[in-house]
Amino acid sequence: MKILLTTLLAFLIPVLMTAQSYTIPTSPSLTYLYNSKNEIPNISHTGNLKLFTPSMTNWRAKFKLIKNKSGLFALIDGTGHVYKATNLDQNNITFTRIDSTQFIGYNFKSIFFSYKETIYCFGGYGFWSRNGQLLHFAPGSEWMIDRINKTYKTMNQFYSYQPAESKIYYVDFPWKEESTFNKSENYKVIEFDIVKKENKLLGELNPKKYYNHEFLSIDVPSLRGVINTSEGDMYLCAFSSNKVFKLTNLKIRDALIGIAGAEIQTTFEDEGKVYFSFLNDTTLRSISISMSDFKEEPYPLYIPEQNRMTIWIIIALICLISLSTILFIYFKRSGIKQKSVVQKEEAYSTDLNNNEFNSIEISLINKLIEKSSIDSHLSV
Repeated sequence: MKILLTTLLAFLIPVLMTAQSYTIPTSPSLTYLYNSKNEIPNISHTGNLKLFTPSMTNWRAKFKLIKNKSGLFALIDGTGHVYKATNLDQNNITFTRIDSTQFIGYNFKSIFFSYKETIYCFGGYGFWSRNGQLLHFAPGSEWMIDRINKTYKTMNQFYSYQPAESKIYYVDFPWKEESTFNKSENYKVIEFDIVKKENKLLGELNPKKYYNHEFLSIDVPSLRGVINTSEGDMYLCAFSSNKVFKLTNLKIRDALIGIAGAEIQTTFEDEGKVYFSFLNDTTLRSISISMSDFKEEPYPLYIPEQNRMTIWIIIALICLISLSTILFIYFKRSGIKQKSVVQKEEAYSTDLNNNEFNSIEISLINKLIEKSSIDSHLSV
């Protein structure tokens, strides 16, 4: 009987999990995303969305939204749970769970994205460690791991997803492993090729600017960059071209900042417009944006790895040349001294037929006489 009951539970639990559905009041942002026929690659600032409270979580769920041609999806941070919007009426929207994930807690603050209708989970934090693993979701099942060439510590802190290039650009921030005390103090800029499953180190983030990605971060694929703030100004960080553009259209800045103290929410770009709302005001707003609203800055976004290697090579060459010069001068002077001694000695080299003693011979004879008079020896 116990064996039968255990077997039934093992079979029913995944079924019950995937059968979880939540019908909640919709919002202008959710309605727009549900009805849109376009693929919206990156939707940011969704952590404060109060969609629903899953029965299997004990913490306040933070959601990530994904919109592709298969539909609208809500993923719960750190759990691997995947819900699909299955119905929308005038006032309500229904999300139904479509996964059977058992293992949770490994991917908080990971980068969720969709590529060719496949949902991916990239990196994250869990079990006292950051990771750089790439997972893809198999509908109706769990997450499967993908093999990549090299892992970096990956989190959704400062990144740009460019589906047209099939690449994700992100910053590997300084970190310290709590179990091994291994650490990194660099701000590495990484390019990840989704098709080849390869990470490539591009360089280090330029220390000239600090970008407050936590306050504002809006991916704008049409401009091949991500909007961030720094010291009250807004910038478009274009990783693929390694350029920084300052926002000069202050109307866009004022619109995105909104009312003082209001927190921006559910930001995304669609057909050349940035859409957004605010935490206490779900009204869906939009504003057109283009490169004409920006001015290029005279410094790069990051210092390329090739340049850093070139600098070290130049320093090494300078040190080598300096050392070679010092050794050359030293040995040259030593050679001159040795040559002068030889020349002096050669001055005393006389013809064997000459019976006159030179000064060295006279000095030697005197020493021999002196030592002989005291019954001593002369050391050569």
